[in-house]
Amino acid sequence: MQNIFPNKQEKETLLAQLNLLGAKHVYVEFRGGGDEGHIEGVYYRDRNDDVHDIPSDMIAWTQIAYGNKPLETQQMSLYDALEDLCSRALDGTGLDWYNNEGGQGEFTIDFTESPPKISLNVGINHMSTDDYTYDMDDEEDEI
Repeated sequence: MQNIFPNKQEKETLLAQLNLLGAKHVYVEFRGGGDEGHIEGVYYRDRNDDVHDIPSDMIAWTQIAYGNKPLETQQMSLYDALEDLCSRALDGTGLDWYNNEGGQGEFTIDFTESPPKISLNVGINHMSTDDYTYDMDDEEDEI
């Protein structure tokens, strides 16, 4: 997968800030269907396995740009930066996780490994149909 971080400095800053929280695992959960996709939640599990919401700490972040919009670094919350990072990862897969039957998954940062392991798990939903045909000839039932 391509590099999803805007630059090396922002990667180091984000990972350092999450590490200072005592994060063991960081999770960004997403779900989509129809023609929409959204983030379900962003949270972390600390070294005691307690679950916490991402705090409202701010970080300098270069947000993903679509179309002809220029990249611009601005202050944004850790939550928004992680949401943006997950969107970058999803965009890079080319998977259609938000249309038709949709999909779901999780973007994770695992601090139990060194360097922290960053991964994306995506499930794509597919509708299936099982067809059965019975020939119901009424003449065979006559006695």
